[in-house]
Amino acid sequence: MSRRRQRPGVTPDRRSLRARTIRKTGLAGLAAALLVAPPSRADDLSVLFAPGTVISVGGFAGGGPRFQGAREFGLWAMPYASFRKADEPREWFSPDDAVDATLLGERPLLIGAVLDFRNGRGASDDRRLAGLPRLPNTVGLGLFVEAWPIDDTLRLRAEVTQGVRAHDGIVAKLAADLVGRYGRFTLSGGPRFVLGDTAAMRLDFDVPAASAAVNPFFAPYRASGGPRSVGATVALGYDWSEAWQTVGYVRYDRLIASAAASPIVRRLGTSDGVTVAIGAIYSFQPTP
Repeated sequence: MSRRRQRPGVTPDRRSLRARTIRKTGLAGLAAALLVAPPSRADDLSVLFAPGTVISVGGFAGGGPRFQGAREFGLWAMPYASFRKADEPREWFSPDDAVDATLLGERPLLIGAVLDFRNGRGASDDRRLAGLPRLPNTVGLGLFVEAWPIDDTLRLRAEVTQGVRAHDGIVAKLAADLVGRYGRFTLSGGPRFVLGDTAAMRLDFDVPAASAAVNPFFAPYRASGGPRSVGATVALGYDWSEAWQTVGYVRYDRLIASAAASPIVRRLGTSDGVTVAIGAIYSFQPTP
């Protein structure tokens, strides 16, 4: 099923499925439905019914750009859920990871399925967007690969997803994280790099000629595939007890290349985006 993080010296047994950021409340129902783990491996699902299984549930709330390149801040919320064996420690995860389910491998190399939420955009976000094509909230489906060159300390991760509609395009997200544990605190962070193919970049950053004719605030623009943004994430977790944990994080993204040159970004928004969030997680054993 999905991957687990494990401290050095303990073989990980991956049992978790978690939902990442839902930047539009309209996706909340979809995210909640995804908390039910798909039956990819029967032995993984059996852990849910094993004596002493630890189930973790919680949620995150925060704020960030309302759409790609937006200057305005929007609020979002997301659920969280995972499960593990009673003798396994609490997992580490980066809050900006997508929803995932490990299908192959053991630490230090994991491969699996991933689902990533993609923000929509419309005139309701900013009236100056009138005339531009409306983008609905959607998701991308694909694969992730995760490697731990230094166990429980250095993680490398790549996620590649295709939007559920053919013209949504392909987005690749690359990340590296250093993870350190200091008593009850867990500090992690590292760089982020996002790329998109031509379809994905045009969807978010194009200004069609017809739209520019209707809304002269924007000049016609055609985006090209390639790098979309660079940035970094820092997260801090604190274990109040075996049952309660809080996690907060800050992520900075800077649009670059064709994305930064779009009139949507230059005239309406900004190349710099910051996302902040805090969450609480409660772990319990439904059976003795």
